[in-house]
Amino acid sequence: MAPKGIIEDLHSKMGRMWWNNNDKVRGWAMMKWKKLCYPKGMGGMGFRDLHLFNLALLGRQVWRLMTQQDTLCFKVLSAKYFPDGDVFRYKQSDKPSFTWKSIAKAVDALKDGFIWHVGDGNKIDLRRDHW
Repeated sequence: MAPKGIIEDLHSKMGRMWWNNNDKVRGWAMMKWKKLCYPKGMGGMGFRDLHLFNLALLGRQVWRLMTQQDTLCFKVLSAKYFPDGDVFRYKQSDKPSFTWKSIAKAVDALKDGFIWHVGDGNKIDLRRDHW
């Protein structure tokens, strides 16, 4: 994930650009940043919340790791971080890369949103799986 300070700084710059007349005069914010991020149909301006957008992009990468196991990215990351091939059962590492730390945060954030397809039940681990 992008560091929180960077995202807040970008939000601040976007808000300043929107509300200021010029660089020297402080503008008057007529709406909270959160409200600006609402869709236009809900009374907002449709700006993107960069934290949620970043999480969505990382979630897409998690989906790719789940579905496209013949890629180089999957092979490299699974060799070090989830050797059994399941991105949701990753192992903790001493010095993970920034890329993997970001993907792992997205996995943790998205874990509750996924559902199980039981099938024949062979892949269910009663001790380790989240119920």
